[in-house]
Amino acid sequence: MDPVTQGVFGSLWALPAARREQMRSAAVAGWLAGMAPDLDVLIRSSEDSLLMIEYHRHFTHSLAFIPVGGLAVALVLWPLFRKRFSFGLLYLWCFLGYASHGLLDACTSYGTYLFWPFSDVRVAFNWISVVDPLYTIPLLTLLVVGVWRRRHGPITLAWLWLLVYMGLGAIQNHRAEQTLVDWADSNEIAIERWVAKPAFANLVLWRAMIDDGQQFHLVAIRNLPGRQTRIWSGGAVDRFGVEGFDPDTRLGHDLERFDHFSSGWLFRYRPYDTEKEWFVGDFRYAIDPASQRPLWGVKFDPDNPDARARYTTPRRVVEEERAAFFDRLLGRYPE
Repeated sequence: MDPVTQGVFGSLWALPAARREQMRSAAVAGWLAGMAPDLDVLIRSSEDSLLMIEYHRHFTHSLAFIPVGGLAVALVLWPLFRKRFSFGLLYLWCFLGYASHGLLDACTSYGTYLFWPFSDVRVAFNWISVVDPLYTIPLLTLLVVGVWRRRHGPITLAWLWLLVYMGLGAIQNHRAEQTLVDWADSNEIAIERWVAKPAFANLVLWRAMIDDGQQFHLVAIRNLPGRQTRIWSGGAVDRFGVEGFDPDTRLGHDLERFDHFSSGWLFRYRPYDTEKEWFVGDFRYAIDPASQRPLWGVKFDPDNPDARARYTTPRRVVEEERAAFFDRLLGRYPE
């Protein structure tokens, strides 16, 4: 999730291990440890644009790396805390703060190497958007009040909101997936796999996709409790198969890497093609949940197997898509 939420989460995880007079120090240590795993964004290369996305949410986010990551943060902070607390206590705060990061990221839809090095599966529970102010602002407010007044009561309320909202996200995800399956059955669409992901910053509007083995089918679902569920079809696209490229070539290897990053949801988006290059996008994300226009993808020359695929993010905001997003969210978009 965003850095602020990760910091808040880290503090909230560290504070139960602190007495009242230690709360501010524990909150600082937990906050910094909660943000630390995202230092993996520094792993990048000017020669290989895929390296950055390949290693984001990688080993620094895994459960196995928590003791090492927490220790690294504690060692950095030790000169600032050594006169007030034992190293063991500081390490405990950093351990707890660091542990919160990968688990929170796994609740989003991006994908996290939670079980590295034992598995390279990108875990994504799809319970919450990577940015959700309705989740973060109450947590941040309660954290500030609790730490400022050195009271555990607001921290307990923050934990309650943390769990209730995430639980609601899990329920909403299940409802969206069930709606998607029912829609596919009514339209006689074969299901090889399916997924429903929360749209940006809310739990009401969902981007839902079905893979029938040859095509990806897209729908947007408005899933407001107590109201009738609404569905908008986004059409279907042919899936892009990396199998047609030799994996022993540089291009084939890059496409396999991007396919793994996108969990196999790749398609060719022809409006972004050029005379010599193809654009292959990640079907999972778009501004409007019923739009096929991807937020990112790779460009490459299919006739040059020795060239690299270049990761690119043509994220320019199209006003029509932004308007469609808000209209669907508010339930005023036409069927």
